Amino acid sequence: PNPSSSPPSGVTMVPFLSGERSTVSRGGAQACISGLTRETTPAHIVHACLESVILRVGCVIKLLNEARSSEGHIPSQGIIVASGNALEQSSLWRQMLADCSSMDVIIDADSSSEGSSRGVAMMVSGALFKRELGNPLATCNFEEPLLIAHRAKPNAAARERWRVAIARQESLIDAVSSTWNDA
Repeated sequence: PNPSSSPPSGVTMVPFLSGERSTVSRGGAQACISGLTRETTPAHIVHACLESVILRVGCVIKLLNEARSSEGHIPSQGIIVASGNALEQSSLWRQMLADCSSMDVIIDADSSSEGSSRGVAMMVSGALFKRELGNPLATCNFEEPLLIAHRAKPNAAARERWRVAIARQESLIDAVSSTWNDA
């Protein structure tokens, strides 16, 4: 099913199986699932698990965009170049990420085995370029062509659904966080 068109089941998950280290450091944070009913199916639970991770990635992307704005960068419509077996194999998860982030999600065919290392090398190259110019706000036009294995485009109609899902997850985190041990 397309996550944009599938109706929310009311199941919400907090995905902190090993604490939270995404938006804040809460080592004692724990996972939980809320909204289970007699009508909840295994598919609803799987969907909530996938969605929960994407919602946290969406929060990290929001924080990164806010940091860039505070440093004087003009927000731009970027793309997410992703790697990893889960995103490579799951068109559903790629589409969820595209819809939640409102950004194209690309799986680069060249990055299947060393995607993270390649991405870091490209970031370091851009930083060195900016340092050489003496301008940390300079635009680095270094672009390596991508060999696109998969691409998911955001569905604008899904944006409101994802905004509501983020708020629902944040409310659940607020509701259960008092039960966590600080670690």
